[in-house]
This record gives sequence, C-alpha cells and structure tokens, in this order.
Amino acid sequence: MKNFLLIIILIFSSYFGFSQSSPDAEYWITFEYTPKKGMVSKFEQAIAEKTKLYNKTQETSAYTTKLTSGADAENGRYERIMPRRSIDWFLMDNPAQDKFWMDNVDKYVQNGEGPYIWVRVKELSLNFEKSEPQRYMRSLTRVMKNGNQDHFWRYLKRYNQVLTKVRPEIRQGVFYLDSGGNSNTVRIITTYNDIKLPEGASKGESVQETYDEMFGDGSWKNDFQLYNESLLEWSRGNYNAVFMPGLSTQ
Repeated sequence: MKNFLLIIILIFSSYFGFSQSSPDAEYWITFEYTPKKGMVSKFEQAIAEKTKLYNKTQETSAYTTKLTSGADAENGRYERIMPRRSIDWFLMDNPAQDKFWMDNVDKYVQNGEGPYIWVRVKELSLNFEKSEPQRYMRSLTRVMKNGNQDHFWRYLKRYNQVLTKVRPEIRQGVFYLDSGGNSNTVRIITTYNDIKLPEGASKGESVQETYDEMFGDGSWKNDFQLYNESLLEWSRGNYNAVFMPGLSTQ
C-alpha cells in the first residue's frame, strides 16, 4: 500500500494542481483501507487511538465508515473521511501524527487507496451543513462522459429542487473529484439514522409526478434519459456503509 509519507506527497502535489481554480472551496479528503486478515481488531484499535490523539477538534476531525454491501464489504473495507477542509489544510504539517500512523496503523493495512480529494457542490447539497454524523451512509458514484455535461447537471439541479419539496428532511451531499482520479467523477452521499427511511420522511408526493409538475409533462423521463446517456456505463457504483463512532471524532 501507499505509505503515509507518500500520501502526504500526493496531497501536496495535488494542492498545486487545484488551488488556483478553487481556493475558496470546501474540500473533503477520503481514504479507503482493507485491514490484513486477522488484524481487524488491531486495525480498529489503532485507528481509535490515532483519532483520540490527533482528530479531536472540528478542524482536524476524521470519521470512519465500514462498508456493508458489495464485494469489498466481504473483505472488510473501511473509509476514512476528513470533512470540510479549507485550502489552508493542505499547507499544514504534523510529523508526530504522520509518525504515529506509520508506526501504529500502517502495519495492519493490507491495501490502502487515496487520498481522494473532493469538492462539495454546496448548491446541490441538502441539509448537509450539520457536522454531526448519522448512523448510515449510502454512496452513489457516477462518471460523466467527456464533452457536453449540461444534461447531467441539469437533472441533478432539478432533482434537487424536487427533493426539497417531496423529501425536505433528506440529508444529501454532492461532490466532484478534484484530485486522485477521473475529474469527471461525481459522488452523491446520503446519510440517515432510520434504515427504513434513507431519504427522510415523504410528504406523500411522487418524485416523478412532482418533477413533471414543476418542469413540464414528460420532463422527468426526458431529463433522466439524457442524464443516463451522459454517463459511462461502467461507472454506476453504489454501496452502503455504517458509521463507526469509536473510530471517529466525538
């Protein structure tokens, strides 16, 4: 796996690539880890200790989720999320924290991926300003084709307006990948406490019917088709995860 020193180098090289275009953006940094076989308990203990020592404040917060669906879930895949970072975060240096990771966490990791650096699209995020995590998370990943991407963003914008009316309690964040992979990658995160209501309580209105009421008869079918045509076929990754409070900032 990439060791933590290499991760820091990647972060700083990424910084010079995107800082000029989005200096005031809200960045989210994610890593994915698979522990070595038989080392899950020690991996979790090390993450918990590291979090208590170095991720105690809102500015340094880190949250951990564990996948509950998909092939990676069977192998024990964790995601480490560092939310709401400003551009100044990329200029910070903490050698003690880096050394702790290398000495106490890295040895239990079979495979690691990242950093993936995301920018939150605030105008398309709903009820996502609250900092406290919820129990569950659903992640949708979509990769747009090169070229005209207007259809993709128009559908998301309109769908967002519909959800505001039909599912006003939904807690959803939209992100685009700024560094670490295909720059056409978009991630839609929904977090929730009630596993039966991942999108929050409904006001009893149909999403599709409301979409047509707001934007014209047949608009949902047409917009959704164009949205799908703007995506790469292999790019529709979906997975569920559970929040790990003991491995996260309290």
